[in-house]
Amino acid sequence: MNIEIRFVHAVQNDSLEQQVKEKLENLERKYDWITNAAVFLKDEKHPNEENYVCEIRLSVPGPQLFASSNEVNFNKAINNTITQLGSQLEKLKSKMVAH
Repeated sequence: MNIEIRFVHAVQNDSLEQQVKEKLENLERKYDWITNAAVFLKDEKHPNEENYVCEIRLSVPGPQLFASSNEVNFNKAINNTITQLGSQLEKLKSKMVAH
């Protein structure tokens, strides 16, 4: 799987990149048909405290999968987004097996 990570209005952070890569590699072990992942880590200035956004777009057979979350820090945003993608991948897998 090819993983592309971009920081938008945020300082590049190697530990966050490593966290994202590890979590996406865990998903790839379970769902080996994931081909690409585009990750955007954004620091947005909102009036509330949930300024940190993680968006991930996965290329899989069929339509792309997308998940996003706003949290109080990048770690929570990454974890929440990966959890959402895991649910979407499981649902897609059940549809693939059914056919």
